Amino acid sequence: MKKGVSLLTLICLIAGFLFGSLFPEAAGKISFLGDLYITILKFMIAPVIFTSIFSSAYLSKDHGDHLVRRAVLLFIVTFLSSFLLSSLVTLILDPSSGFRFEDSSWNGSTASIGITGIFLNLFPKDLLSIFQGKYLFFVIILSFGLGKVFQVLKLEKVSSYLIKGRDLIMKVLSGFMVVTPLAVFALMANTAASYQGALFMGLRYILSAYISGLLVLIVIMILPVTLFCGISPLEYIRKVYKIWLLTISTCSSAATLPHTLRLCKEDLGLDERLCDSVIPLGCTIHMCGGAVSFSLLGIFCAKLYGVEITFSLYLMMVLSSLILIMSAPGIPNGGVVIGATYLEMLGIPLGFIGFYSGIYKILDMLYTSLNVTGDISAALLLSGRRK
Repeated sequence: MKKGVSLLTLICLIAGFLFGSLFPEAAGKISFLGDLYITILKFMIAPVIFTSIFSSAYLSKDHGDHLVRRAVLLFIVTFLSSFLLSSLVTLILDPSSGFRFEDSSWNGSTASIGITGIFLNLFPKDLLSIFQGKYLFFVIILSFGLGKVFQVLKLEKVSSYLIKGRDLIMKVLSGFMVVTPLAVFALMANTAASYQGALFMGLRYILSAYISGLLVLIVIMILPVTLFCGISPLEYIRKVYKIWLLTISTCSSAATLPHTLRLCKEDLGLDERLCDSVIPLGCTIHMCGGAVSFSLLGIFCAKLYGVEITFSLYLMMVLSSLILIMSAPGIPNGGVVIGATYLEMLGIPLGFIGFYSGIYKILDMLYTSLNVTGDISAALLLSGRRK
């Protein structure tokens, strides 16, 4: 993201928060601008992922397959590390102690999750859902497979058109970035107008999440990059904060994906093929923010309802989290439904979910930022970059 656009986006983020806090009714009237921005980006996600991963798979040889395996292993390690660290913080802070809220039954739905459900959730029900960014894992598998097939069959002419298509899409996205500050203003204004009350109601829970997230950011993401890639924490933050402006306002890893790819290639100078393979894959299956979310929610609700946290229950929390992350692209309505499904899998009452839905937007700003930042750190670590 260009420096001028980044500075203007930061100004619009702050201005949007102030505007929404002071003029909530007016903020609601302009919220459609942010919604339109996200909708357009989501329709561009599938073409971006398809052309990027196809190009990477077609142009690479055995190194590309090895890179994917290393990426998946790194994703698992960072997810587990984030889950454990967040669990430790939650146990120490114990936000459920003395917590009071009006318990109510959960009227929403949960997702049916199992081995069959996971498999089915990976595949689209119709063509339109692909372009809405709901089935990114399917797009990744399809594009990678076609890239390899075209490589073996040496279909150079067709492949060259798809590679040129990738370059064209990136140019279109570059031009679209001009309206990003306006969209951020509208999104942040609507968030400030809609969720001020929730901020105070769930302050203890929210603080626990943000403290856990901050430690995960430092220990799991920044520290390894500093040690193994030679990038100082200040340099890392100076470059990555541009993406945080978008994740805070959009709360969507998918909608941020095109900007994340540009940041890794242009600002961080990472290899294009590495970025095209690792970043889209991470957007789908690498959720450090999800690790913080699931560990906090599970431990908090278990202690809130007097459920003993045994080793077997904790192991179930970890495994359930991994399953849900695989299934998340096929589950409608986002984090609240996933949270309810998670508690149901653990056998923990769902009474907190009604309250949770009221504060989730504020939490999702953090979780999305951690998800995307984890992908960027993973790409840096896999590149082995040093000054």
